[in-house]
Amino acid sequence: MATVVIPGRHLVMTRFQEEYFSSILGRPICDLDCYGEFPGDSNEIIDTVIFAVTSANQENSRYNPVPFSARAMGIDRFIEPYRKKFAVVCHIIPIPHQRPSPHFVSFTLKEITEQIGEKVDISPQHTLVLGSTPAVVARYREFGYAILPSEYDFSRNTYRATTPIDCIRMLSEGTKVWRENRRLKKEVAESSLALWDDYPQIPEKIIWIWSDPLLTESGSLTEMRNYSTYAEGMNRRALLEMKYGDIKDAIMPGKIVDEGCADGALMTLLARDFPDSDIIGVELTSEFTARCMERLRAGEFGGTFVHFHQRDLLEPIFADNSVDTTICNSTTHEIWSYGKQDASLRKYLAYKYAQLRPGGRLVIRDVVGPEDKDEEVYLWASDKDGSNDEPEKAISNRDELKVHIEGLSTYGRFLRFAQDFLSGLRKEGRRGEETQIVFREEMVDGVRYVILRLKDAAEFMSKKDYIDNWRSELSEEFAFYSFSEWKRALEQAGFFVLENPNRKDISSRAYTNDWIVQHRFLDKVRLYKKENGALRDFGYPATNMVLIGEKK
Repeated sequence: MATVVIPGRHLVMTRFQEEYFSSILGRPICDLDCYGEFPGDSNEIIDTVIFAVTSANQENSRYNPVPFSARAMGIDRFIEPYRKKFAVVCHIIPIPHQRPSPHFVSFTLKEITEQIGEKVDISPQHTLVLGSTPAVVARYREFGYAILPSEYDFSRNTYRATTPIDCIRMLSEGTKVWRENRRLKKEVAESSLALWDDYPQIPEKIIWIWSDPLLTESGSLTEMRNYSTYAEGMNRRALLEMKYGDIKDAIMPGKIVDEGCADGALMTLLARDFPDSDIIGVELTSEFTARCMERLRAGEFGGTFVHFHQRDLLEPIFADNSVDTTICNSTTHEIWSYGKQDASLRKYLAYKYAQLRPGGRLVIRDVVGPEDKDEEVYLWASDKDGSNDEPEKAISNRDELKVHIEGLSTYGRFLRFAQDFLSGLRKEGRRGEETQIVFREEMVDGVRYVILRLKDAAEFMSKKDYIDNWRSELSEEFAFYSFSEWKRALEQAGFFVLENPNRKDISSRAYTNDWIVQHRFLDKVRLYKKENGALRDFGYPATNMVLIGEKK
């Protein structure tokens, strides 16, 4: 007896697959239309079916919008009639996600063997591989496997039937009421349609993920971000406690929502100090959502109720008047940068006002722009703390770019910054020429200064040390609103802005972060203002703010 291995994501089953399974089961291999010669006994009949579900530990992205549990249910419902009619044994094997590698076939085969054991022989002499992706099929052929080509016609090098990913696209591009999509219902297997009827959250999640304009194919805001480095930078314990200390006393207990919660590190502190509250995390990216769930699995939130949503913050998430505190920590600048700037931010604030209970608070901790953003300043940037060679050199590889920028002087980094800041977005037409960094240079008493807008100087100073995520950070804006503009935006959304000079712990404020000054500014950058032909020290602009809006 023979086995068929079916590697793939198995997001949905199709009508073609229903017909195809009926045509290959119960018949000897010699009667099947195989691509490549079967090296074993061609009189064998398939009695074992192995669904190797690739990227089983990934979900919440366009590439993998469906969790493994839902995919496994779909496969089980699909195979059930064939299990009864042809007496086949079915195994559903989760295959962990792998980065692109020439070893992915051997890894998949080893994973199957480790999970099933030696009771099923998956050697080429007893096994067929069912697949319709030419590049994948080619790799299995190198291992000696004959192929059941399914949707692909290898004689004509073209697809002869609708594929599962085609059905996913139909679902996402059609009406949001998927039952009204006649073409989709014609192509999707009855078992999958029944599953969607019983679990409507599955097609709803697919539609949301595929239609969200902010998510990339992999479920991220940007393909340029190194999430491990990003998380490490955000979550150094002392730095995390410092950020939390800025907002802790402004938090109202009850239902506390951390919007843009990243990997959930801040929520561990919330759970520690508010054990009787409900702590809800909201995160857009699939990578950070997975890291949040790992914290939950590891018990890092103690006995506090914690739940995570993967959602877009530019959509309404919670019912009106249902939340006591909404925390937005280092997230509003991403809403501005990856959304439609002012329009997106004001839309977000309106949603936050609606979801808060009367007396509830929106607590924002984020970067902030300077007042008098267009004021001209003289920026001194050290040219002695690194190389000044080819700062604007064209480099496409991220690791090479990191090494290059790391070796530049602060002045060299400025020249690189002036070239790269928002450049990709300008090329795409998503930012105007007014965002270009315009500067000139002047020598004063033998010292070189860069003369530019205060806003642009603040952008550079805040970004110059993000060398590992340079392209990602330079696609974001930090200094778009001054603190007074931020307060006005909250008031226009209906909030009462809490300000109390005598209560720093529960008071909105903009400030210059001492840690940033000590570790990133001193001996690196300095700002000056020219008055009466002489330069005077301008000091450092505000780097951060805490903004507390209360719903009256």
